[in-house]
Amino acid sequence: MSLLSPQVVAFIAVIEETSFERAAKRLSVTPSAISQRIKQLEDRVGQLLVVRQSPCKPTPAGEKMLSRVKPMSLLESEVMSDFLLNEPTAVHANTFSIAVNEDSFSTWLLNALAPLYQKYNYQFDVRVDNEDFTLEHLRNGHVIGALTSEPRPLQGCVVHTLGKMRYCAVATPTIYERYFSNGLTIEAFQQAPMIDYDHKDFLQKRFIEKATGHDVLPNQVHYLPSASGIVEAARLGMGWCVTLEGFLKNTLETKELVNIAPDTSLYAPLYWQHAGIRSRVLSQITQALMKESAQVLKI
Repeated sequence: MSLLSPQVVAFIAVIEETSFERAAKRLSVTPSAISQRIKQLEDRVGQLLVVRQSPCKPTPAGEKMLSRVKPMSLLESEVMSDFLLNEPTAVHANTFSIAVNEDSFSTWLLNALAPLYQKYNYQFDVRVDNEDFTLEHLRNGHVIGALTSEPRPLQGCVVHTLGKMRYCAVATPTIYERYFSNGLTIEAFQQAPMIDYDHKDFLQKRFIEKATGHDVLPNQVHYLPSASGIVEAARLGMGWCVTLEGFLKNTLETKELVNIAPDTSLYAPLYWQHAGIRSRVLSQITQALMKESAQVLKI
């Protein structure tokens, strides 16, 4: 039983499951029934909401619809759990989608989410993206909240300040001596091989500009889409990188890596944004994130 219309329930299921067949299985109906409900909803609003392809995805109108009905689905699950105490809750009703940056995911985030699962049986669908882009997942309705670098709340959303992530630049002693022994010069950054996360990551660019005052294009760049992987690549001598301090572990103490600029750090603010509704679940998630981030992020 759902307090939402069958059409809205079918729409959410299709987008979350990315197919009519899986949505039908989730709702214990036929794919034909799912198709009819989506068509009824589209006829009602006068716009196509779902791109019929594999995988299915929302149209721009569908994204707008999803951003409105996803919070409704969250509140519905809370109402049902309050009144139907003796009935098992459907798995998807206890699954909450959030968008996060990999640095947080790979360091402190799981310590915040695990107690929520253990205490409330909440399950999480975590979408990982650069913190400059996670807000798009919230804007288009795919998640109920996002860890983001953006302090300005989206329309209808609430923002909480978590703290600042501290980054430093590291390399092996060999790389340091070969390229940086005479200082952090423009020529040094041009010649030294650089390890970057992906083409959307601007930390290395920001660090070079802070160290030299110029926008320098290195001659050699490795793109390795793994937050811990770029540190391992640096440890193996593939180049220098900018990384969150939490990934270094004891590599500085063992001198496998050296901080190439001990007096130069980058600080990236981190915020938690979520739909601006009075939700018990969102409140619990927010409290857990703020409590855990306070242990590892700078004020």
